[in-house]
Parts: sequence; C-alpha cells; structure tokens
Amino acid sequence: MSFVEPGVDLITSIMSSIGYPGLAILMALDATLLPVPSAVVLGFAGHLSYEGRFDIVLVTIVGAFGSTCGSLLMYALGRWGGRPFIDRFGRYFGLGERKISSADAWFDRYGDWAVFLSQLLPVARDLIPFPAGIIRMNAKKFAVLSFLGSLPFCLALASVGLLAGPSWESAVELVDQYDILVLALVVVPLAAYWALRRTLRRGTADTPER
Repeated sequence: MSFVEPGVDLITSIMSSIGYPGLAILMALDATLLPVPSAVVLGFAGHLSYEGRFDIVLVTIVGAFGSTCGSLLMYALGRWGGRPFIDRFGRYFGLGERKISSADAWFDRYGDWAVFLSQLLPVARDLIPFPAGIIRMNAKKFAVLSFLGSLPFCLALASVGLLAGPSWESAVELVDQYDILVLALVVVPLAAYWALRRTLRRGTADTPER
C-alpha cells in the first residue's frame, strides 16, 4: 500500500488497542492537517466492522465526532489568530495563499453551507475551518454543519472497508485515486443493503421455531 504504508501499522495498532477512542483521536488529528490519512483510518474501521469488532453506525458517528473536534481546533486558530496569523504561520500548516483563497471562494459562493459541503471533499474539508474562524462564523453552527457533513464522508470510507473485508487495504488505495462523492453513490447503497441483509438474517436466526 504505497501511498500510506508507513502509517498503516500505527493506525491499525491504535484502533486495535483502544477501539473507538482511537478512531476519534485519529480523525481529529486528520482534521488538523497532520498527515493522518482518513481513508486508511476509516477503511480499517470498516474492516473491523466486517469482522464484527466495530459497528458501522458507531464508526460513522465516532469518526464524524472526531473530525469535528479537529476542525474546531483549526476554526479556533482562524478565529483568534485572524488573517494575520494565517498569513504569517499558514505555511507551517501547509496553507499557502492559493489554498486560503480557494477556501474563501467557497464561502463567497455557498455561505455557511460551505462548511457542510466541504466536509464531503477530502481536501476542502481541511481548509474551510480557517476562513470560518476568520469571519467569526457562529461556533455552534460551524460544529453542527461540520458534523453533519462528516457523516456521509465517514460512512462512505468506512463502507469501503466493510465491503472489501480482508482486501480493505487494496480497496482504500483504489478509493484514493477517485472522487469520494462519485464512489459514495455506489458504496453507500451497497453497504446499506449489506447491513440490512445481515440484520434480517440475524433476526431470522434468532426467531424460535414453532
């Protein structure tokens, strides 16, 4: 798994050791622009759901919660540091003028809903908290929109690991090459069908024979 191989063992070890808290922590770190690949984190969480160690619904919620916590930290930097802070120190976070201008353009076009929409995209979701903080967007609204936008993002990536099962690493590497929104149109319905079918089978098995 060439594009993320150095961190895969650490990511899988953290979640295998401490479970859902590890998932939340890793997703929070991912949202702070640190090089933590969300595709691997959620893909492995989906794989653990395939093995029955995690639940895909909880994975989605916990992943979105962790991501929102990380985004709030970046929002705070933008809010209390302002544009001068970003202009001076942004390069240390990988935030060049071009990226910040792109995030500003999202706000100009979509307003507050830029926060929700950006959470659906792997790159934009890391950038939007800064301009949201700079313009002093309401913190509660920012948190709610970030969480809601993170839900389908987390579900889509976790579903990859759930559906791929033992081949989750190869599936995640493939996902990294394509737009997550396009993939979600296929993955999420399949995952929902798979989960429903398993639930129905379990219910049938638990029904006592007369």
